[in-house]
Amino acid sequence: MPRPKRHNPAGYRSGLETKFQAACEAKGWKLAYEQDKIKYVIPASNHTYTPDFTVTKNVYIETKGLWVSSDRKKAALIKEQHPDITILYVLQRNQGITKKSKTTYLDWAAKNKLDACTFSDTQHWQDYIMRHI
Repeated sequence: MPRPKRHNPAGYRSGLETKFQAACEAKGWKLAYEQDKIKYVIPASNHTYTPDFTVTKNVYIETKGLWVSSDRKKAALIKEQHPDITILYVLQRNQGITKKSKTTYLDWAAKNKLDACTFSDTQHWQDYIMRHI
């Protein structure tokens, strides 16, 4: 399936990516956007993942509006297959993983030992960047 076309002048695919980069730049941080590709395997098939932002080697930030099931599975597979890589998932909001589920995105991330926060939790993602720059 082809990648979605970039639909804004800054070259980002989502408004949250644009907003996140602007907030980082306001702090004086210029993070590379979709610079690296990380290979991972879904049993019986090979795939490549491109994180949204590169903080440093093997340290990334992925911004998510909706964190759909296939993206959550991908996150868990990458963590399992690449223990040397650190990814912070910055979510637009903390909502249920499905309309009927009481499990939120942050609950799911904690259960799967993934580092995640909402965009509004600026202290969390700014501390993450500062620890790794």
